[in-house]
Amino acid sequence: MISTENIRQAFESLRNNKLRSSLTLLGIIVGVFSIIGVMTALGALTNSVDSAISQLGGDTFTVKIWPSLQMGASDWRKYLRRKPITYEQIRFVRQNTTLPLSVSAENTYIPLTAAYGNETSDPEFSLVGSDDNYAENHSYDIAKGRMITASDVQYARDVTVLGQDIVDRIFQHGEDPINKTVRLNNHNYLVVGVFARKGGGMGRSQDGFALIPITNMLKYFVQQEYTSLQMTVRARSKKLFDATQDEIIGAMRSVRGDKPGADNDFEVEDNTSLTTQFDSFSKYLTYAGFGISAIALLAASIGIMNIMLVSVTERTKEIGIRKAMGATKAAIAGQFLTEAIVLCWVGGLIGIAIGIGIGNILAVMIHASVYVPTEWIGIGLGVCSLVGIVFGLYPALKAANMSPIDALRFE
Repeated sequence: MISTENIRQAFESLRNNKLRSSLTLLGIIVGVFSIIGVMTALGALTNSVDSAISQLGGDTFTVKIWPSLQMGASDWRKYLRRKPITYEQIRFVRQNTTLPLSVSAENTYIPLTAAYGNETSDPEFSLVGSDDNYAENHSYDIAKGRMITASDVQYARDVTVLGQDIVDRIFQHGEDPINKTVRLNNHNYLVVGVFARKGGGMGRSQDGFALIPITNMLKYFVQQEYTSLQMTVRARSKKLFDATQDEIIGAMRSVRGDKPGADNDFEVEDNTSLTTQFDSFSKYLTYAGFGISAIALLAASIGIMNIMLVSVTERTKEIGIRKAMGATKAAIAGQFLTEAIVLCWVGGLIGIAIGIGIGNILAVMIHASVYVPTEWIGIGLGVCSLVGIVFGLYPALKAANMSPIDALRFE
């Protein structure tokens, strides 16, 4: 039914009715672009999140009062009522558990401006407060110098270990950062170490931070009574992961005074829970993309039927001549159905190209990898074909069933 001649005539019809065809194409473009754009950006973000979660390790989990991702408003009141996780509570857990390989207290402060000599960065970095277990729990290696020690934490010393992004920014003349004094948000710190470069993760660089003792951060940067810390725990092995998690939960419930039978007033997140939360979050984005696409494609479908009915009316005499020369109903229907399908495909291909382009621009902006949703490209083109067939069928049949005598008399 779809021949090369029918396709040629379809494009000729598009060229002859540029404005009308463009307005019809716009709805298809918006519909396809919305779902392809969402799926492209979501695919890039998913790859980035999966990579970051895998780097966290299958034997590591975190304890905090807020979940990393949460859809819906009903539970936020519960989280707001929770008491902050304090450094003393994390010290209690660390001292009264035996299964964990390492336990670290952590807090992040942003934005951070770093300076050395005449070089001052923009406020583009993060300040992390933690302890001697931070590198172990987050799989960081020391490239130069040393890691923060338990003694540094105990005495809240003004020492720091810098990420490579900060070193590159403020030590631009090749100086060795070790034992140099840098300014972190106008506080002076002695550089005792530099982390090895780790690269990107979760849509951002993992090297754009400075680490200081958690006690130093609590002293200078935050109000302790209003600040809830995060605890990161690494189990000795995957085999002991569940037992380690149970021991940590028991110690946290004890130190926080949770009553028997009551829910934990803190969140425990590992790779599985983070993946589940992200899947729930991405599901809502997919629904939103489908909703926008459905509305735009419905409007475009009505437009396609309308433009094809107009085209049938305008070309009534042409239809009569073709029938008089022996054209079959199938040939007439095939011509107009092909025009509807080609119209949808042109709009679909433009929408796919724009969706992939804008989706990957967003991915680059959040430092995620470029992604092409090949499966959704096929689905998009399939939907375009279906729309063209369903909404082009009635005008095509109307043209095919015309009486050749009545068509030739049409003025």
